[in-house]
Amino acid sequence: MRRNEEVAQLLETIAELLMLKDENPYRIRAYTTAAQNIRALSEDIEEIARQGRLDDIPGIGEALAAKIQEYLETGRLRYYEELKQEVPEVAVDLLEVPGIGPARAHRLYETLGITTISELLRAAQEHRLRDLPGFGPKVEERIAREAARLAQRTRRLLLGVALPIAEEVAALLRRHPAVEAIEPAGSLRRMKETIGDIDILVSSRQPPEVSHAFAQLPIAREVLATGPTRPSILTREGLQVDLRIVEPDCYGAALQYFTGSKEHNIALRGLAAERGWKLSEYGLFDKGGQRLASRTEEEIYQALALQWVPPELRENRGEIEAAREHRLPQLVEL
Repeated sequence: MRRNEEVAQLLETIAELLMLKDENPYRIRAYTTAAQNIRALSEDIEEIARQGRLDDIPGIGEALAAKIQEYLETGRLRYYEELKQEVPEVAVDLLEVPGIGPARAHRLYETLGITTISELLRAAQEHRLRDLPGFGPKVEERIAREAARLAQRTRRLLLGVALPIAEEVAALLRRHPAVEAIEPAGSLRRMKETIGDIDILVSSRQPPEVSHAFAQLPIAREVLATGPTRPSILTREGLQVDLRIVEPDCYGAALQYFTGSKEHNIALRGLAAERGWKLSEYGLFDKGGQRLASRTEEEIYQALALQWVPPELRENRGEIEAAREHRLPQLVEL
C-alpha cells in the first residue's frame, strides 16, 4: 500500500509548512492526525477513494477528503503547491533533510544564515551546528550524512554515465530466477540528456528474494534502503539506484507510470477520467473497479484508443494527439 505512505507523507509535509507559517495549532494537528490514521489503515487508500469512503477515515472531513482525492487522481495538490509558494524557499529546502524540522530550519537560518543544503553540509562538516540549541555532535553527524546524500541526489547525471550503470545492474539481476522482467524507468528510459537517480523496475512473484539479490550486487557500495519492494543502493561510483519490484499482473501499468513524464501521465489519466475510468501504477480500471489493462504498456495505450508511445516522446508535447490519430513518427534506432 505504497500510496498510503505517500499520502501520509504529503499531509505531514503540509503540517510542517503550516507550522512555518505559524498557523493555528488545531489545523496543524488535523493534518498530522490524518496522516497517522492513514498509516494505520489496513486497506489501500486508492480503493477507499474509489469507493467514495475517504471521509469514513477518522480525522478526515469533506475538505481534506477532496484534497486527497485530487492528489490521488492527478498526482498533484493545488493547495500544497500554493502553500509552498507562501513559505520561504529556504525553509522548504532545509525541510527535505531528515532531522530538520520547522524549528531547526528557522534556527539554522537565523543563527548561521544557512539557505541551501550545500551550505548546511558545509556547516556540519565544519562542526558549526553542534553548539546550537537542540543539536549536538550526534545530530550534527546525522545531518551531515543526510545532507551529503541529498546533495548527491540533486546532482544530475549525464545519460552516457548513467546508462551503462543501469544496464549493468539490469544484466546482473536478469540472471536471478525470480526476475521475470526488468527495465530502466524514469528519465533514463526516456533518454533525457541528464537524469537524477537511476530507477529500475522489476517484475517478480518473489520480491524479497530479488531485493536481497539487489543488495548483494558487486556494484553496490552501500545499501541505502531495504525492503521487499523498494530497495536502494549506492554504487561504487557513488550513484543512487532505486529498484521497484511489482507483481507481473501490473508490470505494464507500473512501467508506464514510473517512466513518466509526469505531464504525460497526467494527460493519460485525464483521458481515462473522461471515460469514467482510473489509471494508476496498478492498472487501468473502469467505474466499477474492474481492471481493464495492466500487464503491458501496449494494453494500457490500446485500451485508451492510442498508439503505443515510445518513451522518448512522453513529454506531453503533442504525442498523445498524434497517438490518437496513429501518426507518431518512427524513431531511428542506432
